Amino acid sequence: MEPVRLHATLNWVIDAAADLLPGENLEGTLERYLERLLEWIGAEQGSIMLLQEDGLSIVATRGLDEEVRPGMRIGLNEGPAGQVIKEGKPRLISGKIPSRRRNHRPHSAMIIPIRAQEKIVGVLNVGKLAGAADFTPEDLQVISVIAAQLAWILSNFELMSKMWTLAITDELTGLYNRRYFTLRLREEIGRGERYDAPMCLVMLDLDGFKELNRSHGHLIGDEILQQVCGAIRRNLRAVDIAARFGGDEIVVILPQTTTAAAFSIITRLQHAVSEAVFVGQNGIPVKLSLCAGIAQYPGDADNPEDLIRKADTALLDAKAAGSGRVLLAE
Repeated sequence: MEPVRLHATLNWVIDAAADLLPGENLEGTLERYLERLLEWIGAEQGSIMLLQEDGLSIVATRGLDEEVRPGMRIGLNEGPAGQVIKEGKPRLISGKIPSRRRNHRPHSAMIIPIRAQEKIVGVLNVGKLAGAADFTPEDLQVISVIAAQLAWILSNFELMSKMWTLAITDELTGLYNRRYFTLRLREEIGRGERYDAPMCLVMLDLDGFKELNRSHGHLIGDEILQQVCGAIRRNLRAVDIAARFGGDEIVVILPQTTTAAAFSIITRLQHAVSEAVFVGQNGIPVKLSLCAGIAQYPGDADNPEDLIRKADTALLDAKAAGSGRVLLAE
């Protein structure tokens, strides 16, 4: 491989690794990886298959029709992928590949075995449709490097997921940490801008939590904060993102949510916390309530810093107005 092409390939591998989100499931990670790969090499079709018993199971696809979908199994005697598994060597194919499927067949294709610890665990397929320049032997070398990274991902995904979870989680509360919150807020604002969809940012604070720490001690306070955060997590939607912002202050990103819908969600959280009876020092029952400030993108701010500032100001005003208050940013 030419030094320039090798350098570009290694840079892509590094960038792809940095873009991995091992907090996702394996299938989601492989789908993202495949999409990024096809865009980089200028291919229209691709799939990742894993070897299972006597066949191949498709785990990720791009550019193929609905007949070829994740979960579909293919026998080892069905087409080039099975031959690559048997021979253990990558294949470069030019010319239309015969098939009974309805989708357009690639005019040029590469099928590469994925090896983990000298054992073939799957196959990477990429294809170009008619009209594009055919793949070259050097392209096959490039994709072989990519297949080696895929093998590493497959072998280390569980460990990566555990490390990623530790890196983005607040140790005390089990919510996301502030670093991950900042990352996701930027992503959600970008998504809202692309699809012209509103989103809300909510700052939450426990009424009287400082007094609770003074009266019952910080260890009891930590235990109760853990329980409160558990109640908040259970009463949010799957798409919502809750993080510890600092102390007992919690921030929640509500994607594709209007202020009216945000009020409904926060009311549910307040009810869950106010109905719970927490146990303080010497078994003394403790009742708590939540204050909240809500800011909406794009109505209140068009960047993460201003949105946080608006939600925080609304929260301070809510706390000044009394326990259990919820206010919108002005």
